[in-house]
Amino acid sequence: MNRNLYMTTGEFAKLMGVTKETLFHYDEIGLFCPECVTENGYRQYSVNQVEVMNTILMLKELGMPLKEIREFMCHRSPERILQVFAQREKQLNQQIKKLQQMKKWVAQRTRKIKAIRQLRTQDVSVQMFPERYYIYASVSPDSEWEYYQKAGEMIAALEQEGAQIDYDIACVQHADNVHTGWCNVYDNAGLLLEKKMEKLPCLILPAGAYLTAYHVGHWNSVQEAYARLTAYKKTQKLQTDDIYLEHYVVDNFVEDSIENFVTEISVRIR
Repeated sequence: MNRNLYMTTGEFAKLMGVTKETLFHYDEIGLFCPECVTENGYRQYSVNQVEVMNTILMLKELGMPLKEIREFMCHRSPERILQVFAQREKQLNQQIKKLQQMKKWVAQRTRKIKAIRQLRTQDVSVQMFPERYYIYASVSPDSEWEYYQKAGEMIAALEQEGAQIDYDIACVQHADNVHTGWCNVYDNAGLLLEKKMEKLPCLILPAGAYLTAYHVGHWNSVQEAYARLTAYKKTQKLQTDDIYLEHYVVDNFVEDSIENFVTEISVRIR
């Protein structure tokens, strides 16, 4: 044996940028074996095996499972590698699309959290909102459990769409309840979205000026925020739509106590 043509397991592992354990595993599963084994059981790798190992590492980097790599290495050809590249290109494009969606979601959440830190929660104001969409399901007015169950089902439906869509847990309150003081009674649960979903019941919230107030704490004490909003509306002699939208702008994604949650209440000015 020409010692200059062979390397020990450690030497070969160092050259290829892998661990000795990786080489042992590849040998065990029949993916990549040493060129020879000495009488005393030492594995010896040839310099001629470097290109083969590089191919395996390249395919692994492309995300191919070891079982598929082993099969490919036993029957490799130009046609097979072109087929592999075509499959991997499709998968990479899907991964890139998903990463772009995740990047957009992170940017949206970052923007929202920064805006939240500037909130003056005792103020009532007029804000301009773009067109938004509210997907919803009816719930029993006296069942908080059903509210969160329905919201969870809608979140699962969004995830099945395969897109990283930003949303806020929300509900719609009706003007009759606001006027009679029943502001903590809800007959619907939903999600506020910036993108319309075709497969779920959807309420379009038109772009425009919205009278807006905030409530800090549990939703069952939201009446105080409605009182501030109603008083401002009366003082300014404003006419509004009959649909009030409530949604969390601070929830358990940001805070660990419901007493620190912040609910935004908005109603479009006619």
